[in-house]
Amino acid sequence: MSKYKYYGVSYPLGTVREIYRSVICPPAAFGRDGLWRAKKDGSWSDHVDDVDPLIEDWMRGDFDLVNDEITEEQANTYLNQWLVSGSWPGRE
Repeated sequence: MSKYKYYGVSYPLGTVREIYRSVICPPAAFGRDGLWRAKKDGSWSDHVDDVDPLIEDWMRGDFDLVNDEITEEQANTYLNQWLVSGSWPGRE
């Protein structure tokens, strides 16, 4: 079992544009600590410039911890598709 939860952040029409992962924690503890954004080079970044946009979406109600959660397998599938195609939909 993974120690992370994965999230797919979508455009308004439902196309996933970014993948995030966070440590498993109660919703009240969700925040910048233990949160990373997938980068085009295959790394995960917890830099404030990478994670603050998701926190802002969450605070506005544009991101939901339940509805936007995806499996680790789904996250890996998206990331592999993007890397193979050379088309990275989110911020680089």
